[in-house]
Amino acid sequence: MNFKNKRTYLFLSFSLLCTILFTFPYLIRDFLPLEHDTLFHLSRIEGLAQALNHGDWFAKIYPLKNLGYGYASPLFYCDIFLIIPAILYNLGLNLASCYKLIIIISTFLSCYLIMNTIYKISKNNSAAYLAGVLYLFNNYRITDVYVRGALGEIMGFIFLPIVLLGIYYLLYDDKTKWSTLVIGFTGLALTHNITFVLACILFIFFIIFRLKFLLDNKQRILNIVKAASVTFLLTAFFTLPMLEQLASQKFYLGSYTSTESLYTNTIPFWKYFANQTIFGYGSNDTSYDLSMILNIGYFLMFVPLLYITKRKNINIFTKHSLLIGYILLFLPMQLLPWNYFSFFSLIQFPWRLLMISTICLLVPASLIPYEFNYKKSLVTIVLSTLLLCEGIYHILPVLDRTFGIDSKTSYESLLDGSIIDPFYSAHYVRVELAGADYLPVISPDFRGLQSVITDDTQLSVNGEINRSYNSMTIKNIEPNKSYILPVTYYLGYQVYTIDTDDNIISAVPTYQADNSFVQFDANENETYLLKYKSTSIQNISLWISIGTLITLLIIKVRKLLHI
Repeated sequence: MNFKNKRTYLFLSFSLLCTILFTFPYLIRDFLPLEHDTLFHLSRIEGLAQALNHGDWFAKIYPLKNLGYGYASPLFYCDIFLIIPAILYNLGLNLASCYKLIIIISTFLSCYLIMNTIYKISKNNSAAYLAGVLYLFNNYRITDVYVRGALGEIMGFIFLPIVLLGIYYLLYDDKTKWSTLVIGFTGLALTHNITFVLACILFIFFIIFRLKFLLDNKQRILNIVKAASVTFLLTAFFTLPMLEQLASQKFYLGSYTSTESLYTNTIPFWKYFANQTIFGYGSNDTSYDLSMILNIGYFLMFVPLLYITKRKNINIFTKHSLLIGYILLFLPMQLLPWNYFSFFSLIQFPWRLLMISTICLLVPASLIPYEFNYKKSLVTIVLSTLLLCEGIYHILPVLDRTFGIDSKTSYESLLDGSIIDPFYSAHYVRVELAGADYLPVISPDFRGLQSVITDDTQLSVNGEINRSYNSMTIKNIEPNKSYILPVTYYLGYQVYTIDTDDNIISAVPTYQADNSFVQFDANENETYLLKYKSTSIQNISLWISIGTLITLLIIKVRKLLHI
């Protein structure tokens, strides 16, 4: 075994060990605690599984969600990395285990990739091992997994190290390796929109710090443009349809992202020093017992300050990571005038900046033994052990959680009220839609709403509805009138006239009703069909992404074959 293979084997083995230690509450108990967003992500897995069962491999609407009125979360929150868990769910794996599997795999990949990144930057094994522990067991990530259930961000931790390595290559090292940045940003765009935005913020900060260098190195600027262009083309199948939908109507997502909500989600100064896992909700609550703890931990916050004593020979990338990390660490502070930071509304909560602060400060923190010429192996072993023990201390309270599901819990039991009120203070099925970010802002109260055809005054009319998975047949309605169907409207829904053999004859005017349902104008025909038809942008963008992927694969194969 050569040295490179041995190092890879050791990194993989250490990542597996850290994964077992991090996820032990999932491994030793047949129990999945239901935290802030867990139910929503369980709903995503189940929704995708249903879509795959019906041959819908590019699902845009989950029509069975929200009492059958439908929810278009796949158009706004890419589910591509949930395909394997959804397939396993269809093959009989229980829902709780599908969710746990995602966390376990994400933890393993996050650990290995940050170790690989730090090694490639520093060429130091000790720094890589320390980085793996710091990345997995920092307070912010523990809160993400065990308090918030923020599956999108958790999976985003996989790709952030790749983004960081791509930034290092493009701005500090080998400018030809711009494809690394493409992989990282593509993964984030298809995992979690907000983490993608956070990574863009991170990249902008590094560009600012390297602006003079870039202006003197035009090829690096060109490679940044190449990376951005290829990333755009690869992700066009998701990003362009998402932007099209966002422009088509107003959603709840835009109704609560304001400067006021930004300020209410800042971090009070005392919370930077809290060091206990608390299963609360608020970010700036004054009550310690009710407020979830949002910080990155003492080690990442204080150890990089040792560089103050080292004034010479500090690696430029390490120095910039240090400075950017501390800027991002204190930006979410409650003392800052967030009422004027409206351009940050895309990230919803200022404390999300801690996520990219973590990966920046991790660079100098993990390099401390290397930079200061300590006994690297001994220091790494001691520090890693202490940090693992502290991390396990923060995770132990998870074992006391009592509200959750096990391997015998069916998805239906999440909707029938036997475990939780499916609405819990919302006018929609909250266990499936969470904050209903992608529900039209003018939506009715779905509780007790009758699933019937109505006229344009929303009064019930006679008519027969026959539903299949993702379509609806409408019969026995009066001609030349306008009707509203019990389906939430999203751009792409279309009503057609059909003949007695269910063949489509023609499309009829279809649009959004005042209550945000699907409305159409009937003609002289007797039978109609509602179905979701992919828009031109959806079709074109899909072929753009497929063509880009095929082209990149051909280029890669040609290089490997030296053609």
